[in-house]
Amino acid sequence: MPSHVEHVGRRFTVAVVLASVVPGLAHAQCPDGSAPPCRSAAGTAPSPTSVAVLYFDNASPDSTDDYLAEGLTEAVIAQLGEVGRISVKSRSAVRRFRGRNVPDLPTIGRTLGVAYLVTGSVQRADRALRVTIELAHTATGTRVWGDQFVGADDSLFALEDNIARRVAEGVAGRLLPTERRAVAAVRLTRNPEAYEHFLRGNYGLAQRTSTGMTRATAEYRQAAALDSGFVSALARVGLAYALRLDWSWDATGASPADSLLDRGEAAADEALRRDPSNSDAWLARGYLLEFRHPHSWDGVMAAFARAVALDPRNAEAWHQMGDAATDMGDDSTAVTAWRRALAIDPGRPITLRAYAQMVVPAEARSLLDSALAVDPGFHLARLSRADIRLAQGDTSGARRDLQASRCEVCAADMWPSWTAWHALSLGSLGDTAAARVEADSVRARLRLSGGLSWRVGVSLALHYLQLGDSATALDLLERISPRGVKLWSLLTGDLSSRFYPVTSSRRFHQIVSDATPPWLPPQAEVFDLPTSATMRTLWVATYTGMYGRARIYARQDRLIVALEGQELGGLLYQGGNTFVASWDHGVRVVFGTGNVPVAGFTVTRRKRVVTYQRVE
Repeated sequence: MPSHVEHVGRRFTVAVVLASVVPGLAHAQCPDGSAPPCRSAAGTAPSPTSVAVLYFDNASPDSTDDYLAEGLTEAVIAQLGEVGRISVKSRSAVRRFRGRNVPDLPTIGRTLGVAYLVTGSVQRADRALRVTIELAHTATGTRVWGDQFVGADDSLFALEDNIARRVAEGVAGRLLPTERRAVAAVRLTRNPEAYEHFLRGNYGLAQRTSTGMTRATAEYRQAAALDSGFVSALARVGLAYALRLDWSWDATGASPADSLLDRGEAAADEALRRDPSNSDAWLARGYLLEFRHPHSWDGVMAAFARAVALDPRNAEAWHQMGDAATDMGDDSTAVTAWRRALAIDPGRPITLRAYAQMVVPAEARSLLDSALAVDPGFHLARLSRADIRLAQGDTSGARRDLQASRCEVCAADMWPSWTAWHALSLGSLGDTAAARVEADSVRARLRLSGGLSWRVGVSLALHYLQLGDSATALDLLERISPRGVKLWSLLTGDLSSRFYPVTSSRRFHQIVSDATPPWLPPQAEVFDLPTSATMRTLWVATYTGMYGRARIYARQDRLIVALEGQELGGLLYQGGNTFVASWDHGVRVVFGTGNVPVAGFTVTRRKRVVTYQRVE
């Protein structure tokens, strides 16, 4: 069992990697001085060498060729991004402008803030590929040039290079030799058949559905079989298994007979054996270790840190590092990691939704709006926005989001978790009868005994606590398996106040005890911090941080903390440079380096690091 000292050492390693890879990331990065994700600069003329490549249409009669149009689009986006003079929008930024009923080109151009737009189509006929491309000025929608690229279906590499080079020259003029080399794709494989399977795998992975993950796993395996040196394909086998583990155990915590974890780890380990410098392999390893060591997450953060150090542009690795960090109570690392993912891919819906957990409701609402603009079918963001709207008193908006997020056509293994959360939100809205029907329908589909995943168990338990049924809530919580970092995070984090009806229960204490990570330090005592002339000088001021503006002021012989105008309570002393302020039923802690408070922790026994800076 790792000691607390060892755990602190692992965190220090992660901090060093973050500091070396993204120096200054914790500070504002955007042109307007705001923290990422950056707001668009209204009224500012776009850079003359800025471009967005809209997703190409699949003009083939076979819809299964959708992967080809998507893969070709994303390859061209990536290659254009290698030319320093060109500013290219990420794939997430353009994802909303696909399919039917998209705006005209000038409107899209103004929305994205680019000078040029690229549109196109891909058609496979027999063994030939025909790609039609157009480049247009966004201000007028006028066509700059258009061309058709034709090649055999095993010449996809050459087609990608030709298209990317022509677009780059249309946007930036004649390319320098170094730029011509940069725009040529970095080959993950030289086997065109393996590459097509890889593109099919990426298409399935992006769908984030159970069927998509299964298909992705098979495609990546086929790609790796066709090219034994295709390490990235093998690494993504491991990643696909990790995602299947994370999203497919919705009704039961028991692993399948043919263990996804064992197969995923075998793929990730083999990828690392072949190439220890592969970022995706370290990403898969870190993600899978969450399931191999659910109680301690031993090695998780070190693997993610290795992944982002090897490839600082790996947005998925940054995102997973952020998810893991916040579950471990380290919000500072989480925010840094999510900001980095959004700097790489500004419209990434899953990261926008994660980052929304860290900000005040008004900003969270904006982030969720952005996530849903990119992906209107993103149920997770819609359910989160319903909760935010409800907290802001927008009951009609919350009802609209809940109606749109009903999981009537979800995959069978996804239905329980979404419906359980939907029931919880309905109950919060006051529709207790409808909420009970949904929650009871989920329970009816579950086995009478055995484990439950946290995705189903926690939402259902909170629903029954809303109804005053503590016995059923505790029964559900006791069935959650495994009891580890993920469950501990939910029971002791921002949701902790909702468990108060059962916090005095011996059964609940046992659940929390079983879930508590071994590296968690004991909770320290806190003492009143009396005010004085010295204390006033050191602490009385206004501070700004991710939860808004905090004000520390004196009242009689105490120092008081208020956040966004809401009084949190008195500033208490915990020893050393640690100060705390009670907020609702939890504890928010403010750390001091020297004499200036710069960071914070929150909520009972878990450490959540929050950046605050003195502004007056």
